[in-house]
Amino acid sequence: MKSKRPYLKGDRVLVKSFAGPDVCVTLSDRYIVNKTDHKLGTDGWNAQITNQKEVNKLRKHGVPYKKGEKPKVWVFDWQIIKKCN
Repeated sequence: MKSKRPYLKGDRVLVKSFAGPDVCVTLSDRYIVNKTDHKLGTDGWNAQITNQKEVNKLRKHGVPYKKGEKPKVWVFDWQIIKKCN
């Protein structure tokens, strides 16, 4: 699936999480299925949650992150809502 907008490495974007709340993440590495040897999976991004408020939002909804943790997450293209400030 092609992304609606061309996002770049380092962009902060708002994404819809499976736990419920929308959170801002920083995009780090792009994965495109057509450019891999195995041709498995779906297009998306490796990303990291860098803001502690965002981690606390997910913790309130039952995601088992620790205090002070900056977790690395996977973001599908369809989860991206818009760019964050």
